[in-house]
Order: sequence, then structure tokens, then C-alpha cells
Amino acid sequence: MKKIAITQRLTQNDTYFEEREMLDTAWGRLFEQIDFLPIVLPYECDFKNYFDSLEIDGILLSGGNDLNSLNPNELSQKRDAFELKIIKYAIENSIPLFGVCRGMQIIAKYFNASFEQVNNQVNIKHKLKVNEKSKYFDKLTKIKTVNSFHNYAIKDICDEFIISATNEKNMIKAIEHKKHKIFAQMWHSERVVPFDKNELNLIKEFFI
Repeated sequence: MKKIAITQRLTQNDTYFEEREMLDTAWGRLFEQIDFLPIVLPYECDFKNYFDSLEIDGILLSGGNDLNSLNPNELSQKRDAFELKIIKYAIENSIPLFGVCRGMQIIAKYFNASFEQVNNQVNIKHKLKVNEKSKYFDKLTKIKTVNSFHNYAIKDICDEFIISATNEKNMIKAIEHKKHKIFAQMWHSERVVPFDKNELNLIKEFFI
């Protein structure tokens, strides 16, 4: 069974001071569907100890929280710092890296992408325009529609990446690195009810 490390969103309790790590319970169901074991990474532990001890096969950067550069606050700043270290570690150790929504944005930020604010991209569905040069072309073209829950989009990405897919208006919706095993998508596969088998296959086969 593949062991996949997954990051969490950060929130602050409104009634008394307490930082909380949170992960949609749907992720547990999704991982069970594809026969993977999620290894949840806490912020206050050295994540390298998990990789040294558990023989982790890949990393998934989950959604939630805007990037600090787009919507500055202490929690986003903390999450940015944590996940940027994870991305660096993944690249240096050839660990497959998959990003979802904010996960895609933080990967793009690591590679100095630029961003722009967008409208009408929250709680909608759209079709994908898939790049024929994408390594994941066959998997992406089987996905009929995807959801959208974001207020910022990648404006420009460096030449190290292929734009794997856009929406009908050419907004970037998926990217992949030309050299490293990195793929990221702006849609939330965990929020689809029931799960889309084609989206599950994309995630599963990426890590195999």
C-alpha cells in the first residue's frame, strides 16, 4: 500500500486562542478508494522524521488558505513556510509531489510564478482544455468536468512547466514539471460526490 504524506489547512478558533490543523474527512475516504494510506503531516513536528521513519512514497499538498502573498495573515505565512520546505525536500529527494488548489499555487510560487485575482471561480464547474503534450493527456481527457473553488489564478509560470490544462477561458487549471515528478490541479477531487473515478485514477496512477 502506497503511503502518501498530506498537508493540512490551518485555522484559528474564534472562541479562544488555539491554532488548529484541519483536513476534510473526504480525503480519508478518497485515499481508501484508491488503496493508499494517508500520512498527515503536523506543523509542529519535523516532517523529515516522517520520511526517515515511514518510507513515504509521495506527497500531496491539499487546499485551503490563500497564499500569504495574495492574502497576508499569520496562518498563511506559517503554511507557506512549511510547504515551501516540503517542496524543496521533495525535489531534492525525488519524491513525487501532487498539488490540489492551494497546493498548485504554492508549487507555482516556489518556481516564481505570478498570480492574478479572478472572479466567478468559486463553487462552479467547467470543462478542461487539455494540452496534447501533457504526460497525463489520456487521464485528463477522460475527466468530463471539474469543480472550482478559488479567488486567485496563476498568470504566468516558468518554462520548467507545461500547462497541462486550462478552462474554456484559458485560465490555468493544471500544471506539470518537465523534469521532476510534479503535477498540480486547481480542482478539488475530494469534494466530488460521489468521487469521479477518472479523477481518482489520475491521482492513483501519478503515484504508481
